[in-house]
Amino acid sequence: MRLSSKSQYGLKACFILAQNYPEKCVSASQLEKAIAVSGKYIEKIMRMLAGAGIVTAERGVLGGYKLTKEPSKISIGDIARALEDNMEIADCITSTCEKCATGEVWRKLYAGINEVLDSMTLQSMLDDHGEVRACKCGGST
Repeated sequence: MRLSSKSQYGLKACFILAQNYPEKCVSASQLEKAIAVSGKYIEKIMRMLAGAGIVTAERGVLGGYKLTKEPSKISIGDIARALEDNMEIADCITSTCEKCATGEVWRKLYAGINEVLDSMTLQSMLDDHGEVRACKCGGST
């Protein structure tokens, strides 16, 4: 299983926003340069994150993107689910069929993945790596 590049770039972008929280907005072009992704792609990702209430966009000369709440209140799971169709790795995740032998495997995996992602926040990333920049490696756009 592999997460899409949307999650990889989206988490990097949110980490950068967390590093700048709450003082300043970060423009799409700054994010584009910092994580080496096209402007159109980062804007698509940021629209998805805005739709989930994780980021907001501010217009104007000093505008750009910023987090809607403090980094300690945004889990990595929130970000991943916003960008990965709720992280549903198989059709069986939301199925109510109790006779599906494989469904239980996927539901346990789904629960475990979400538990790990929800145990980490942008603040915990800052605490562990606050002085580090987001890398430019990642999936292809």
